[in-house]
Amino acid sequence: MYPILIELLHAALITSLVFVMMAFVELVSVRTRGHLAGIAERGTQQYVLAAFLGATPGCAGAYLVDSMYSRGAVTLGAVTGALLATCGDEAFLMLALFPKRALALFAGLFVVGTCGGWLTDVALRRLRIGRSEPCLMAELHAEDLTPEGAARDRWLLRPRFDAPVPRFVLVVLLLGLVATLVAGFQLHSHGHGTALAAQTDSGNLETVLFAAVTLAGVALVLVAPRHYLEEHLWRHLFLHHAPRIFAWTAAALIGVSLLGPQASLERLVVGHGALLLVGASLLGLIPISGPHIIVVALFASGQAPLSVLVANSIVQDGHALLPLLGISPRDAVVAKTANLVIGLLIGAAMMAAGL
Repeated sequence: MYPILIELLHAALITSLVFVMMAFVELVSVRTRGHLAGIAERGTQQYVLAAFLGATPGCAGAYLVDSMYSRGAVTLGAVTGALLATCGDEAFLMLALFPKRALALFAGLFVVGTCGGWLTDVALRRLRIGRSEPCLMAELHAEDLTPEGAARDRWLLRPRFDAPVPRFVLVVLLLGLVATLVAGFQLHSHGHGTALAAQTDSGNLETVLFAAVTLAGVALVLVAPRHYLEEHLWRHLFLHHAPRIFAWTAAALIGVSLLGPQASLERLVVGHGALLLVGASLLGLIPISGPHIIVVALFASGQAPLSVLVANSIVQDGHALLPLLGISPRDAVVAKTANLVIGLLIGAAMMAAGL
């Protein structure tokens, strides 16, 4: 029971972080009167932005792309590009073990994410596969769009005390997340004792970053006008999106935790040639950080070629798929399928070239 409680806490932490990012994306959308959605109409710009955010070490950049997708600011192809470019927390371990090759890998993943995102949208259009229906609660209101409404709902940089229930609940929950992070609880579970010591410093830096972002979320809740708080933060994000994201995140984390010891995953990827490539790619389907450390370790020790590391890095996305599962399970499956196909193709081509 104890591991399940730990994974539930991990799910709550991830959901809280995604909530804060969605809150700021929502704020930009409201303050620009919906113009944020125009990113998806600006050609390759969205693919470059999504791939760049995805290629940054850790999951925060990809979480931001998931949040933008929930507002319709980027296409499903752009989200796929972010997932192609990210390799989750394993990026920190790569930087510790082989920094020069890791930076080259991240640059390559950025290119793969940019091109792969665009190609995914092209393929989806030809296959007539559209994104799921946009969230109906994401529509802007008169208070957001009209000068009269905006005047009634002015933003002032001072704490507000109206709408006490939602304001109090959100502040307490977010401060609880900060306290948990400060207490030293790791945001991402690597499970089964696989979190390596080389990740400690970068993990602490990421924890400080997440704590700072969450404190910014607390400040946003405290100064938010009543309409933005009640309609956008409380009803739309907290009551509508957060429970779904938490449920899918918890299910994925608990499911992986119950699969068995890490050694069983290691047997999946240890092999020769094509079998190792396929095993590492299938391992990448697991939607959390941690199991993929096996492939990083195999590459660092010379037991796996570059092609295997690249294929696994393309397919896996750390925890970045989890918010998308909460937003649209069907879209998450489509994006993950594209990741697997592209990862296998590029990995096979590299292996055929002797890499």
